[in-house]
Amino acid sequence: MEQIIRPASNEMIKALDAEFEARKKKILATKSEWTLGEGGKVYYIANGGSDENDGLSEDKPLASFAMINEDGFLNKGDVVLMKRGDVWHERITAKPYVTYSAYGDGDKPKICGSIDASKPSDWKQWGEHPYVYKYTGFIAANPAMDENGNMSVPNDVGNIVFNHGEYFGARIMKYEQRDICIHRGYNGLTSNGKEFWYRGEDKFADANDLRHNLEYYFNHHTSELFICSLYGNPGEIFDSIELCMKGNVIRGTSGVTLDNLAILYGASHGMGAGTAKDLIVRNCEVGWIGGSIQFIRNYWPTRFGNSIEIFGGCDNYQIYDNYIYQAFDCGPTIQWQGHLKTADNEYQNQPEVVLERDIMIHGNAIERCDSPMEVWLTTWEKTETSYAILTNIRLYNNLCRYSGYGFGGYHHQKCDYNMFYGAGETKATYENAYIENNFMWYIRLYVHLAVPTSVKNGLGFNWRNNVIIKPYNSEFSMLGEDYENAKGRFKLYPYNDETIQMLIDGGCISENKFYHHMRYENER
Repeated sequence: MEQIIRPASNEMIKALDAEFEARKKKILATKSEWTLGEGGKVYYIANGGSDENDGLSEDKPLASFAMINEDGFLNKGDVVLMKRGDVWHERITAKPYVTYSAYGDGDKPKICGSIDASKPSDWKQWGEHPYVYKYTGFIAANPAMDENGNMSVPNDVGNIVFNHGEYFGARIMKYEQRDICIHRGYNGLTSNGKEFWYRGEDKFADANDLRHNLEYYFNHHTSELFICSLYGNPGEIFDSIELCMKGNVIRGTSGVTLDNLAILYGASHGMGAGTAKDLIVRNCEVGWIGGSIQFIRNYWPTRFGNSIEIFGGCDNYQIYDNYIYQAFDCGPTIQWQGHLKTADNEYQNQPEVVLERDIMIHGNAIERCDSPMEVWLTTWEKTETSYAILTNIRLYNNLCRYSGYGFGGYHHQKCDYNMFYGAGETKATYENAYIENNFMWYIRLYVHLAVPTSVKNGLGFNWRNNVIIKPYNSEFSMLGEDYENAKGRFKLYPYNDETIQMLIDGGCISENKFYHHMRYENER
């Protein structure tokens, strides 16, 4: 067989890393880009402002997001500008057809979905090494778990980030039926970036059982947050401590443009929206997103969190020229699950037909996400009234590295990390769908996980003109056994010439360049 996967030199890897850093630097330095709509107004917000101001000039800016989050304050065509270099620990509920951008000089304005817990007075010693966050009433206690082990989790501390990412928390979660820590692969146990360990099913009665530095435990019944700090009060050790809280940092909707913002430290999604059209995210920094518990069923918690997400249908969805990093789950994503009926009818109000079209995801620099890119369309049965159509979508010219190496990658609850995450056995139809001209390297596990792999009969994406670098004979893809017809149980295919030739013959990839290289030196 002709050699398809060729060796990649160290010089090639270094050149890609240099290109990534150059693109990242360019994105972080972009100038604001906005256009005032017909009849629109420009509002300014700055840390030194006042909510008693009208916000209509740089001299009289608003101070917080309180006014812009109110219904009826903003109108179609308005522009909201936040002062560069300023920081808000608030969330934005975006309004239809309003642009949110930046003014002034310096770093992009930081919108943080977290609580600043950096003062020594924020912490009180509890036992020998654990410290408890003093203000335990910062979120209300959640309902108790029912007899079946189910509990909604409206509030949660999904991650703790120290010194702007130098360290991060190692979450411990308790299995309620027994006094044990839940096995990795179920609880999303993460490392602090400096130490690595495996807790397994150790006894865990209370916070005194925290024993590794920066392990933390959030008690959902009492809303108490405990952290193991072996070297003293966390507020004395670290310059910054961000408690990443559940909830979207920015709640998106139709017509919203996000430009030149730093969207940080949210434990659900950075920007999350339901069915929407004309939604644009560009020139932004999106980092340290996700890690909160979505729900607990039968005592097992599921964690989640994506950088930028639309859940539902979309029309004209653009994500470009962003620096995206450290997402517990995915970077940019489009998702829909049709006819998924659960015991509590969680999805009963979903539409039975969804159209996702004109989606452009390009020019991004994405690193240390569980999956840098995702398109998740799942319909459990296709009928005349239940189906999904994905049309005119291009994921192109993205630089993607270190997939599976972020804070969610180590011991993620799903135990899989993919450069691209596709759907399960979907009944969706794909039209003009391409993944092209992307560079993908430092891939911890799979290049992609998706049953729809063939472009025959509209059953998947066409992968073309991508550059993929991965160790030879490592894990390549989890695909359906009958990959040409997009069905069958998942089957692992290795990264070798035989697999690539099979996919070429099946029609789902064309004109890509495949290379092999040693494993990333810090892989464990």
